[in-house]
Amino acid sequence: MPELPEVETIKEDLREQVVGARIERAEVLDSGLVEQPLTEEFEARLAGRSITGARRRAKHLIAELDSGESLVMQLKIGGQLLLVPPVEEPNTALMLVLYLDGDRRLFLRDETWFSRVRLLDEGELQTRLSSLGPEPLEEEFSAAYLRKALSSRRAQIKPLLLDQKVVSGIGNIYADEILYDARLYPRRKANTLSDGEWEALYAAIRSNLEAGVAHRGTTVRLYRDVLNRPGEHQNYLRIFEKHGKPCPGCEGKVVREKVGGRPTHYCPSCQRENSREGEQELTLG
Repeated sequence: MPELPEVETIKEDLREQVVGARIERAEVLDSGLVEQPLTEEFEARLAGRSITGARRRAKHLIAELDSGESLVMQLKIGGQLLLVPPVEEPNTALMLVLYLDGDRRLFLRDETWFSRVRLLDEGELQTRLSSLGPEPLEEEFSAAYLRKALSSRRAQIKPLLLDQKVVSGIGNIYADEILYDARLYPRRKANTLSDGEWEALYAAIRSNLEAGVAHRGTTVRLYRDVLNRPGEHQNYLRIFEKHGKPCPGCEGKVVREKVGGRPTHYCPSCQRENSREGEQELTLG
């Protein structure tokens, strides 16, 4: 699933490869893709428009148009944006084709068919993004923010990390890696974390997402960049989908369980269910 590092990589590819191009026409191949407006209007409003910019907010990929509108894409589980040429034209699981000037085409394909797009004006875009939490790689995000937002919550820490209203852009892969680095049990209640553990969690969020961006994303299955290249960060994962294998930090084994309905990987020895530091703070409080 494209998370913050993957969407960030695709955004940078669009800035380099596609921004400045003119959309000659748009062809929707799966009507379930377009959530706003109706498909025919979506195609008509894209025709003749130039792509003036590309940005990311959380897991939303945003192509800015010279009309003042934005093409907002959510690649969900398996969405890919592929630029032809130089990429060979895909012929399966196609949902959208943008015919660009210079005889180029931008294909949105998705073997899972979950990707969704919207064409929004500035007001609609702001409304769409208004509920999202802070970007974890920007200055406004801090250990103090995490502590203030979550320290009174009795919810488990992993589902809270996946809540886009709390922190933008973290998905299942990076959440497991983050909690491993912070040595936090995925089912720990947020209101039991100590000040030191909030600092460790903050540091782990920053370091793991920065590494994911530096390595151009994680390709576990379907993720590709705009030029159909896999990411490299899967070569650096310590815990995600390593169940049954030795933990890189101790002699124990990684396990997989469902937490908050999501497959979760952790080391029971390194990420202990009961933290003395957390318990002590809760008792003192």
